[in-house]
Amino acid sequence: LYYWIINNKNVFLMKASGSTFLEISKNEVAKINIELPSLPEQQKIASFLSAVDEKIQQLSRKKELLEQYKKGVMQQLFSGKLRFKDENGNEYPDWEEKKLGDVGKIVTGKTPSTNDSNLWDGEIQFITPTDIKEDIKYQENTARYVKSSDKIKILPINSIIYTCIASIGKMCISKYPSITNQQINSLIVNEFNSFEYVYYWLFYLTPYIKTTQANTTLPIINKTDFSKFHISIPSLPEQQKIANFLSSIDAKIENTKGELEKIQLFKKGLLQKMFV
Repeated sequence: LYYWIINNKNVFLMKASGSTFLEISKNEVAKINIELPSLPEQQKIASFLSAVDEKIQQLSRKKELLEQYKKGVMQQLFSGKLRFKDENGNEYPDWEEKKLGDVGKIVTGKTPSTNDSNLWDGEIQFITPTDIKEDIKYQENTARYVKSSDKIKILPINSIIYTCIASIGKMCISKYPSITNQQINSLIVNEFNSFEYVYYWLFYLTPYIKTTQANTTLPIINKTDFSKFHISIPSLPEQQKIANFLSSIDAKIENTKGELEKIQLFKKGLLQKMFV
């Protein structure tokens, strides 16, 4: 009965009424028709769907634990409590304190004129905050695209995209040549640093960055202020080891998320077929 109700909520909604909020009386619920198989078949269906639910719960818990592990590891790594060693077992050099503006070039986005049709519907991604999805590292696609033009500064691949107006801290890495709107500051990391390391550091630093705007009506971090945030910089080989390690955790999280989405879709399809 539980699984039948989950898949037939619309039956209850159709019988509900009320101007302030919807409600359905006990008598109306009692009148709802339901087709029932024999009790043994009911039990088999329920047992099968319960097994699917258990798998969903296991994958959800696994994803949650991996995310907690990542958070804890980042805290250890970026506080310097956990350090990597080189191939000979020796310590890497001490970390340096730098500003974001010292590890790359910061570019504030700008929306091309919507009145100029020659600038739109091309092959260059136009990234806005709504295109950036939570916990998606690389920007695969966007809602709109622009054409290459002398009027537009195109960001190279592997630029770090970071929202700095209103929704502070949504971020991704550009996978293709792109531009952004004015709500975004992008960081083009120089060749002396790992763009992935800087991405993870910014991810770690974002809760603090948000606190700097906590008391403002419209949070805004301009290019100058963004460039002043501090970042701890290890040697490039250690940066790469940290980035590779965190990327491997991200890959496990992404794989688990994919498995979870597949089984959730499987359950949805199963319910629809069983309770037609």
